[in-house]
This record gives sequence, structure tokens and C-alpha cells, in this order.
Amino acid sequence: MRRLAKFIGFVGGAAALIWAMRDRFVSVAASREPEPPTFRSGSSVETVPVDAVDGIGPVFAQRLTAAGLGSVNELAEASPDAVAEAASISVARANTWINEAKSHI
Repeated sequence: MRRLAKFIGFVGGAAALIWAMRDRFVSVAASREPEPPTFRSGSSVETVPVDAVDGIGPVFAQRLTAAGLGSVNELAEASPDAVAEAASISVARANTWINEAKSHI
């Protein structure tokens, strides 16, 4: 009976030691805290030129850039009337470009 009590004490002590040092046994690569989320900011370092949008060639890109709409982000945030006036196109075509620019963001 004494040997059984000694064995149970040994196993219990080993389990307590492992429980107390469980953080040491977990790999450093497997972090317990999740990564913080990354958010897209409105002002990105990388700007996509406006001619990346389908239907906008060099002439329209030059007109839009002269009006202050030189990037896809600026085009996506512009009003259809402003885009139509800047590029001398219809409002319907400006809406198409704006929707296309929003899909590039």
C-alpha cells in the first residue's frame, strides 16, 4: 500500500510540474494570441493609375488626371457628373467607369 501511495504521489507531482510549465512546452511559433486585423486605409502608398480601368485609354486618362482624378481610388470616390464633365463623356459611361474602379479597390 505504501508503494502505491508513493507511486500516486510521484505521478501527481509530475503532472503538477508539467501543468505549471505547460507554457514552456508550447512552441513559440504557435502563438496563443491571434494576429491583430489589418485594415485597408484610404491613403495607400501604392496608387493604381486611372488607365487600369477598362475603357479608359491614354486620352481619357490624361483628361481625368488633369481634373484631379488620376488614380483608381479618386475615380471610385468621384461623382458621375464630375467624371462625365472631366472626360467629356456621358453620365452612364462615367457610372460604368466608377463601378469598375470600385471593383479595383
